[in-house]
Amino acid sequence: MNKKYFLLFAAIILSVASIFSQQLTPEQLKAGRWLSQEEYNHRGDVGKHFQPTDAPAGPVNPVAEFGIMQGVLVAYPFGIPMELIVDMSEDVMVTTIVSGSGQAASVSNMYQNAGVNMDHVDFLIEDHDTYWTRDYGPWFIREEDKVSIINFTYNRPRPDDNIMPVNVANMLGIDYYNMPVTHTGGNYMADGFNTVAQTELVYEENSIPDSQVDQYMEDYLGVTNNFVINDPLGDYIKHIDCWGKFLATDKVLVCEVPASDPRYDDYEAAADYFASRDCAYGYPYEVVRVYAPGDYPYTPYSNSLILNKKVYLPITGSAYDDDAIAAYQQAMPGYEIVPITTNGDAWLNTDALHCRTHEIADIGMLKITHIPSYHGEVDYQSSYTIDAKVHAYSDEAVYPDSILVYYKINDGEYTPVVMSDLGDEQYSAEIQANPGDEVAYYLHAADESGRSEDCPYIGAPDPFTFTVSGSATSYLEVSPDSLYYYEGDRVLVKNIGTEDVLIDTIHGGNNYGYTYVIDHFNPEIPSYPYSLAPNDSIEIFIYFIPGCREIWWDPLQIVTADSTYISMLGNDISATHELYGNSQLQLYPNPIVDGGKISFHLNEAAAVELSIYDIQGRFIQRLENSLLDSGSYEYFWDGEAQDGSVSPAGIYFVNITIDGQTITKKWLKM
Repeated sequence: MNKKYFLLFAAIILSVASIFSQQLTPEQLKAGRWLSQEEYNHRGDVGKHFQPTDAPAGPVNPVAEFGIMQGVLVAYPFGIPMELIVDMSEDVMVTTIVSGSGQAASVSNMYQNAGVNMDHVDFLIEDHDTYWTRDYGPWFIREEDKVSIINFTYNRPRPDDNIMPVNVANMLGIDYYNMPVTHTGGNYMADGFNTVAQTELVYEENSIPDSQVDQYMEDYLGVTNNFVINDPLGDYIKHIDCWGKFLATDKVLVCEVPASDPRYDDYEAAADYFASRDCAYGYPYEVVRVYAPGDYPYTPYSNSLILNKKVYLPITGSAYDDDAIAAYQQAMPGYEIVPITTNGDAWLNTDALHCRTHEIADIGMLKITHIPSYHGEVDYQSSYTIDAKVHAYSDEAVYPDSILVYYKINDGEYTPVVMSDLGDEQYSAEIQANPGDEVAYYLHAADESGRSEDCPYIGAPDPFTFTVSGSATSYLEVSPDSLYYYEGDRVLVKNIGTEDVLIDTIHGGNNYGYTYVIDHFNPEIPSYPYSLAPNDSIEIFIYFIPGCREIWWDPLQIVTADSTYISMLGNDISATHELYGNSQLQLYPNPIVDGGKISFHLNEAAAVELSIYDIQGRFIQRLENSLLDSGSYEYFWDGEAQDGSVSPAGIYFVNITIDGQTITKKWLKM
């Protein structure tokens, strides 16, 4: 991007710097980000010299505070305790704005004496007016192939602060865009997709139509959902971080006041606003409430800083501190909640920790973009597709075998599934679950820059979830006499009379599409219209309805011994069979990529043959063919055929014959 605007700004700033050189007194600072007398006198100069640039050319998204960060921006003299800087330096780069090299040296000594990790310290030597980096700091966006900065007109007549996003962009070596909107960071929060939230202050401070403000935010930030909410705080500042906060793309915190508070209805209206709207994932926000009545000692609990896997929470010694910590812990499992105190009255309801820090996005981030297709209770289906885009802004290669979906069923362990590369940075995987199952999953990727990321960012502690509708304890009683009978050269399917069942038939490895829905309200008996020769075999798959969605993957095999007799092989279908229960033959995982385990148990010694066939019935590999003692056995199939060739992706059948009785299970190879 052309940086001529930076030179123009610099010249203008130098010419007017003396006008705004007055520093705020501690008393004025504690008063809450309001104006000094000289600033008040020049309040009409806000945005006077701001020169807009063109908007980004391609699609963009705002970077959310809870996203991937490489650092944090603070300013000296500090408005935060040194213990916070020490803790932040353990995880990210602390960029400190100082007015000159002498001040940088002085701050370095302070940092070293306090125990700050100096490997994670750098300095931005620029003139600045205040320490409220949140309000004037940069807004980060993701373009197609780079991370950039949006600059805006800071809503205070503080020219050195106003130019700071440009200074940060130049320090990082990234592009910036000047958006012609007067704004402030304390009144801005983003979800990482296409939504930002702010109070009506954004409309009040811009002398252009509200629709034009919305359009600029769409052009420069990619915002198509601009949530403008009436401020419930009832204070001059009207910043959303004084009462609300995005905790995740689908989760938002809204403070709560007692019912006796005159602002109670306004706070509830703000909470209802989010609860009645869909997040970027397509379902309503989860609204988290934190009790913050605002009386002294103050309760600025929404004014926290999320920095990767930590949440820095300002506390004041209020009786409500512990409840606020507990609320964050419950709402953000997996995050470390770090309470931060400060001396005196430094934390106010309108000015606390969040106001005085600003995260710096990881400009080489490894971004996993995933919109969940399943949430809440979903209908049963044979598998569930998980799609994602994985982009390395570092331009380093992504490890293909690192792009995984980790999923677990109910209280089980997480199972990794390698996602298939669909091209153009798109990946997909299938996971399976049965009716009644609760599914939890998250995505993972790593690249050659050394980055290793999860989605959601926190991963396993707070995954995506959904529940499969239906009961996990359904039974279907079948037997040769009740389900099938033979007439001439045709197999006929009887009405079971208890539940609707879908019968799918495969003959000679080919599915001919002969599918029947047995309706227990319909007395007619459909038939399988395929002529069978003696010793031919067909495989019949049974599915439980509603919705004709597959439940049982085990094939029941029928073999015609002669023209009048049918013998049933496979599962012992003369007894009650639990469709979703455990089987004597276990396959793990399912589906597989390179290979997996086959296990079974023998109650007594038996002759065992364990073989694998493809969907055409062709022999692939024999893993066992001998007399085995009683006990548990485990075999590993490496995904190869008997001749050592790699078997392609597809459906395979594992057959185990125990003393003449055969059990068959389907195994999907991706």
